[in-house]
Amino acid sequence: MKTKSITSILLSAILLLSALSLTACGAGGKEAEGNTSSNTDASSAADADTSSEEGAADSAVSYLPLEEGDTAPDFTAALTDNTEFTLSDQQGKVVLLNFWATWCGPCVREMPALEKLHGEYGEDVVILAVNCMESEDTVNAFLEETGYTFPVACDMEGTILAKYPSQGIPYTLVIDGEGIIRNIYVGALDAETQYLEYKGAIDAILDEA
Repeated sequence: MKTKSITSILLSAILLLSALSLTACGAGGKEAEGNTSSNTDASSAADADTSSEEGAADSAVSYLPLEEGDTAPDFTAALTDNTEFTLSDQQGKVVLLNFWATWCGPCVREMPALEKLHGEYGEDVVILAVNCMESEDTVNAFLEETGYTFPVACDMEGTILAKYPSQGIPYTLVIDGEGIIRNIYVGALDAETQYLEYKGAIDAILDEA
């Protein structure tokens, strides 16, 4: 009986760890533990490393993990549609900022939620998905195959990602019209669950207006 009890406990622990591993991916492409609740305990800071003068200066900066209530770090990114996005230009709008990669299963699974939110809110809410350090060809091929229309940026050097250190991806932040981070999520479940989670956070901010 004692042996059977210990075996049951070990089996339960293995199943729990397996379930957790499905929610978020580590930056190196391996599955990592995560959850979809608001998160304020992100991992240690990373250093940015780029060839531009601005990137060289950034590489010497150690960015602290972000918490809800912090001001979202500003950045400018080139989008896949050949336009440019600057976070500080979005004042007055709610921004859903998502970090992802094509090799990350949870990232890909939740993307229909981003597309649905993009179509539902239009210009009232800005959706931006920042791809983490993959080539433009890889990202463009993925978007062509899936047909997603929400804005996507390629952060090939990891400059933006360095300003938003995280335990893993998908890493999603909901930012209000004043540039304040209201919600932080690490990991993702299915698209419908994430849609309801993000929509609730967005609507809470819009209802304050």
